[in-house]
Amino acid sequence: MASTTDDDDETITVEFGCDYAKSSNAKCHGKYCDKEITKGSLRLSRLIPNPFIPQSSTREEQLMPVYYHVECFINYSRSGNENKKRVQNVEKDFQGFNELKKKDKDKLKKLFNYEEKIQEKLSETSSTANTNYLEHDQDKKYWQISIDNKTTKTKYGLLGEPDSNAIILYKDFSTQSEADKYFEKKTEEKLKHGYTMKKQTATRKNDQTSLSTTRKRKQSSTPPKSTPTKRQKTTSTKQQKTTSTKKSTSTRKQPIRSTRKKTK
Repeated sequence: MASTTDDDDETITVEFGCDYAKSSNAKCHGKYCDKEITKGSLRLSRLIPNPFIPQSSTREEQLMPVYYHVECFINYSRSGNENKKRVQNVEKDFQGFNELKKKDKDKLKKLFNYEEKIQEKLSETSSTANTNYLEHDQDKKYWQISIDNKTTKTKYGLLGEPDSNAIILYKDFSTQSEADKYFEKKTEEKLKHGYTMKKQTATRKNDQTSLSTTRKRKQSSTPPKSTPTKRQKTTSTKQQKTTSTKKSTSTRKQPIRSTRKKTK
Protein backbone atom coordinates (compact mmCIF):
# COMPACT_ATOMS: atom_id res chain seq x y z
CA MET A 1 0.00 0.00 0.00
CA ALA A 2 1.32 3.46 -0.91
CA SER A 3 2.08 6.03 1.71
CA THR A 4 -0.96 7.78 3.14
CA THR A 5 0.93 10.94 4.03
CA ASP A 6 -0.59 13.75 2.04
CA ASP A 7 1.57 13.89 -1.05
CA ASP A 8 -1.25 15.94 -2.59
CA ASP A 9 -1.18 18.53 0.19
CA GLU A 10 0.99 20.84 -1.89
CA THR A 11 0.34 24.24 -0.36
CA ILE A 12 2.23 23.59 2.90
CA THR A 13 5.72 23.02 1.48
CA VAL A 14 8.02 25.63 3.01
CA GLU A 15 11.44 24.51 1.78
CA PHE A 16 13.26 21.60 0.18
CA GLY A 17 16.11 19.55 1.56
CA CYS A 18 18.60 16.85 0.56
CA ASP A 19 20.86 14.56 2.58
CA TYR A 20 21.86 10.94 3.07
CA ALA A 21 19.55 8.59 4.97
CA LYS A 22 20.86 8.08 8.52
CA SER A 23 18.95 4.80 8.87
CA SER A 24 16.51 2.65 6.94
CA ASN A 25 13.55 3.58 9.13
CA ALA A 26 12.14 6.38 6.97
CA LYS A 27 9.77 5.42 4.17
CA CYS A 28 9.30 7.22 0.89
CA HIS A 29 6.19 9.43 0.68
CA GLY A 30 5.84 9.16 -3.07
CA LYS A 31 2.26 8.77 -4.24
CA TYR A 32 2.75 5.19 -5.42
CA CYS A 33 5.68 4.20 -3.22
CA ASP A 34 5.84 2.79 0.31
CA LYS A 35 9.36 1.43 0.20
CA GLU A 36 11.98 2.31 2.77
CA ILE A 37 14.86 4.61 1.91
CA THR A 38 18.06 2.60 2.36
CA LYS A 39 20.59 3.86 4.89
CA GLY A 40 23.32 5.96 3.28
CA SER A 41 21.37 6.60 0.06
CA LEU A 42 20.61 10.06 -1.28
CA ARG A 43 17.13 11.28 -0.35
CA LEU A 44 15.20 14.48 -1.07
CA SER A 45 12.62 16.06 1.18
CA ARG A 46 9.87 18.63 1.48
CA LEU A 47 9.97 20.60 4.71
CA ILE A 48 6.48 21.21 6.07
CA PRO A 49 5.13 22.75 9.31
CA ASN A 50 5.23 20.35 12.26
CA PRO A 51 1.80 20.48 13.97
CA PHE A 52 3.22 19.04 17.21
CA ILE A 53 5.79 21.79 17.79
CA PRO A 54 4.68 25.08 19.45
CA GLN A 55 5.02 28.32 17.51
CA SER A 56 7.51 29.62 20.10
CA SER A 57 10.11 27.11 18.86
CA THR A 58 12.84 27.95 16.37
CA ARG A 59 12.15 27.83 12.64
CA GLU A 60 14.13 24.60 12.22
CA GLU A 61 12.18 22.89 15.00
CA GLN A 62 8.85 23.97 13.50
CA LEU A 63 9.59 22.19 10.21
CA MET A 64 9.48 18.45 9.66
CA PRO A 65 10.85 16.60 6.59
CA VAL A 66 8.78 14.44 4.26
CA TYR A 67 11.26 12.12 2.54
CA TYR A 68 11.37 10.81 -1.04
CA HIS A 69 13.53 8.66 -3.23
CA VAL A 70 15.07 10.91 -5.87
CA GLU A 71 12.91 9.41 -8.65
CA CYS A 72 9.75 9.69 -6.52
CA PHE A 73 10.49 13.35 -5.82
CA ILE A 74 10.78 13.98 -9.57
CA ASN A 75 7.36 12.34 -10.03
CA TYR A 76 5.97 14.55 -7.27
CA SER A 77 7.25 17.63 -9.10
CA ARG A 78 5.77 16.47 -12.41
CA SER A 79 2.20 16.29 -11.16
CA GLY A 80 -0.37 18.22 -9.18
CA ASN A 81 -1.41 21.84 -9.01
CA GLU A 82 0.54 23.98 -11.45
CA ASN A 83 0.95 26.65 -8.78
CA LYS A 84 2.52 24.44 -6.11
CA LYS A 85 6.03 25.09 -4.85
CA ARG A 86 8.66 23.44 -7.04
CA VAL A 87 12.43 23.46 -7.25
CA GLN A 88 13.60 26.34 -9.45
CA ASN A 89 17.31 26.35 -8.65
CA VAL A 90 18.93 23.13 -7.41
CA GLU A 91 21.87 24.75 -5.65
CA LYS A 92 19.80 27.42 -3.89
CA ASP A 93 16.52 25.63 -3.21
CA PHE A 94 17.85 22.44 -1.60
CA GLN A 95 19.07 22.81 1.96
CA GLY A 96 22.21 20.72 2.41
CA PHE A 97 23.14 20.73 -1.27
CA ASN A 98 26.69 21.93 -0.56
CA GLU A 99 27.27 18.98 1.78
CA LEU A 100 26.55 16.39 -0.91
CA LYS A 101 29.19 14.41 -2.79
CA LYS A 102 30.17 15.83 -6.16
CA LYS A 103 28.66 12.91 -8.08
CA ASP A 104 25.31 13.48 -6.33
CA LYS A 105 25.45 17.21 -6.96
CA ASP A 106 26.03 16.52 -10.65
CA LYS A 107 23.22 13.96 -10.67
CA LEU A 108 20.68 16.42 -9.24
CA LYS A 109 21.79 19.20 -11.57
CA LYS A 110 21.38 16.93 -14.58
CA LEU A 111 17.97 15.69 -13.47
CA PHE A 112 16.49 19.11 -12.79
CA ASN A 113 18.02 20.63 -15.91
CA TYR A 114 16.18 17.96 -17.89
CA GLU A 115 12.94 18.79 -16.05
CA GLU A 116 13.36 22.43 -16.97
CA LYS A 117 13.89 21.54 -20.63
CA ILE A 118 10.78 19.38 -20.95
CA GLN A 119 8.70 22.09 -19.30
CA GLU A 120 9.93 24.55 -21.91
CA LYS A 121 9.28 22.10 -24.76
CA LEU A 122 5.73 21.42 -23.60
CA SER A 123 4.81 24.98 -22.63
CA GLU A 124 1.95 26.90 -24.30
CA THR A 125 4.49 28.96 -26.25
CA SER A 126 6.41 25.95 -27.57
CA SER A 127 6.95 25.79 -31.32
CA THR A 128 7.76 22.05 -31.38
CA ALA A 129 5.00 20.51 -29.23
CA ASN A 130 1.83 19.10 -30.77
CA THR A 131 -1.19 20.07 -28.64
CA ASN A 132 -4.87 19.11 -28.61
CA TYR A 133 -7.11 21.51 -26.70
CA LEU A 134 -10.61 20.36 -25.74
CA GLU A 135 -13.51 21.99 -23.89
CA HIS A 136 -16.68 20.66 -22.27
CA ASP A 137 -19.29 23.39 -22.78
CA GLN A 138 -21.74 21.96 -20.23
CA ASP A 139 -19.28 21.23 -17.41
CA LYS A 140 -17.17 24.32 -18.17
CA LYS A 141 -13.94 22.30 -18.10
CA TYR A 142 -10.96 22.04 -20.41
CA TRP A 143 -8.23 19.52 -21.16
CA GLN A 144 -4.94 20.24 -22.88
CA ILE A 145 -2.87 17.29 -24.12
CA SER A 146 0.61 17.97 -25.49
CA ILE A 147 3.38 15.79 -26.85
CA ASP A 148 7.01 16.39 -27.78
CA ASN A 149 9.05 13.40 -28.85
CA LYS A 150 8.78 10.84 -25.98
CA THR A 151 7.27 13.17 -23.36
CA THR A 152 3.66 14.19 -22.82
CA LYS A 153 1.91 16.77 -20.69
CA THR A 154 -1.74 16.75 -19.69
CA LYS A 155 -3.37 19.75 -18.11
CA TYR A 156 -6.95 20.27 -17.04
CA GLY A 157 -9.00 22.83 -15.14
CA LEU A 158 -12.12 24.97 -15.09
CA LEU A 159 -12.86 27.49 -17.82
CA GLY A 160 -12.56 31.07 -16.62
CA GLU A 161 -10.15 30.26 -13.81
CA PRO A 162 -6.45 31.19 -13.84
CA ASP A 163 -3.95 28.63 -15.10
CA SER A 164 -2.36 28.52 -11.65
CA ASN A 165 -5.34 26.41 -10.49
CA ALA A 166 -4.89 23.82 -13.23
CA ILE A 167 -3.69 20.26 -12.58
CA ILE A 168 -0.77 19.03 -14.67
CA LEU A 169 1.03 15.74 -15.31
CA TYR A 170 4.26 15.11 -17.22
CA LYS A 171 5.03 11.59 -18.43
CA ASP A 172 8.11 10.07 -20.06
CA PHE A 173 7.84 7.04 -22.36
CA SER A 174 10.42 4.57 -23.60
CA THR A 175 9.62 5.25 -27.26
CA GLN A 176 7.90 7.93 -29.27
CA SER A 177 5.40 5.34 -30.47
CA GLU A 178 4.24 4.76 -26.88
CA ALA A 179 3.95 8.50 -26.32
CA ASP A 180 1.89 8.85 -29.53
CA LYS A 181 -0.51 6.10 -28.42
CA TYR A 182 -1.01 7.77 -25.04
CA PHE A 183 -1.61 11.14 -26.74
CA GLU A 184 -4.22 9.66 -29.10
CA LYS A 185 -5.88 7.59 -26.36
CA LYS A 186 -6.31 10.59 -24.04
CA THR A 187 -7.77 12.68 -26.84
CA GLU A 188 -10.26 9.94 -27.81
CA GLU A 189 -11.32 9.49 -24.18
CA LYS A 190 -12.21 13.17 -23.85
CA LEU A 191 -14.10 13.23 -27.13
CA LYS A 192 -16.20 10.25 -25.96
CA HIS A 193 -17.05 12.09 -22.74
CA GLY A 194 -18.56 15.11 -24.45
CA TYR A 195 -15.48 17.27 -25.00
CA THR A 196 -15.03 19.03 -28.33
CA MET A 197 -11.77 19.97 -30.00
CA LYS A 198 -11.27 23.71 -30.08
CA LYS A 199 -8.62 26.18 -31.05
CA GLN A 200 -6.87 27.50 -27.97
CA THR A 201 -6.58 31.27 -27.78
CA ALA A 202 -4.00 33.30 -25.94
CA THR A 203 -6.71 34.88 -23.79
CA ARG A 204 -8.11 31.61 -22.40
CA LYS A 205 -6.44 32.16 -19.04
CA ASN A 206 -9.08 34.64 -18.05
CA ASP A 207 -12.16 34.16 -20.19
CA GLN A 208 -14.27 36.77 -18.40
CA THR A 209 -11.69 39.50 -18.91
CA SER A 210 -11.18 38.61 -22.56
CA LEU A 211 -14.93 38.68 -23.22
CA SER A 212 -15.44 42.06 -21.61
CA THR A 213 -12.48 43.44 -23.53
CA THR A 214 -13.96 42.14 -26.79
CA ARG A 215 -17.29 43.69 -26.00
CA LYS A 216 -15.71 47.04 -25.25
CA ARG A 217 -13.83 46.91 -28.52
CA LYS A 218 -17.00 46.14 -30.45
CA GLN A 219 -18.86 48.99 -28.79
CA SER A 220 -16.07 51.45 -29.48
CA SER A 221 -15.62 50.43 -33.13
CA THR A 222 -17.60 53.55 -34.17
CA PRO A 223 -15.61 56.60 -33.05
CA PRO A 224 -17.56 58.82 -30.63
CA LYS A 225 -18.50 62.35 -31.59
CA SER A 226 -15.96 64.80 -30.32
CA THR A 227 -17.01 67.96 -28.46
CA PRO A 228 -15.87 71.04 -30.42
CA THR A 229 -13.46 73.41 -28.70
CA LYS A 230 -14.00 77.21 -28.45
CA ARG A 231 -11.58 77.76 -31.32
CA GLN A 232 -13.42 75.24 -33.44
CA LYS A 233 -16.75 76.88 -32.58
CA THR A 234 -15.41 80.34 -33.55
CA THR A 235 -14.06 79.04 -36.84
CA SER A 236 -17.34 77.24 -37.54
CA THR A 237 -19.35 80.43 -36.82
CA LYS A 238 -17.16 82.46 -39.20
CA GLN A 239 -17.61 79.84 -41.89
CA GLN A 240 -21.38 79.92 -41.41
CA LYS A 241 -21.43 83.74 -41.70
CA THR A 242 -19.33 83.64 -44.87
CA THR A 243 -21.61 81.01 -46.36
CA SER A 244 -24.77 82.97 -45.51
CA THR A 245 -23.24 86.17 -47.02
CA LYS A 246 -22.51 84.33 -50.25
CA LYS A 247 -26.04 82.96 -50.34
CA SER A 248 -27.58 86.40 -49.82
CA THR A 249 -25.40 87.88 -52.57
CA SER A 250 -26.32 85.16 -55.00
CA THR A 251 -30.05 85.65 -54.33
CA ARG A 252 -30.14 89.43 -55.06
CA LYS A 253 -32.36 90.47 -57.94
CA GLN A 254 -30.49 91.08 -61.16
CA PRO A 255 -31.48 94.10 -63.29
CA ILE A 256 -34.20 93.18 -65.78
CA ARG A 257 -33.12 93.71 -69.34
CA SER A 258 -35.68 95.24 -71.61
CA THR A 259 -37.21 92.89 -74.07
CA ARG A 260 -38.77 95.64 -76.26
CA LYS A 261 -37.65 95.73 -79.82
CA LYS A 262 -35.83 98.88 -80.88
CA THR A 263 -37.94 101.06 -83.24
CA LYS A 264 -36.22 101.61 -86.54
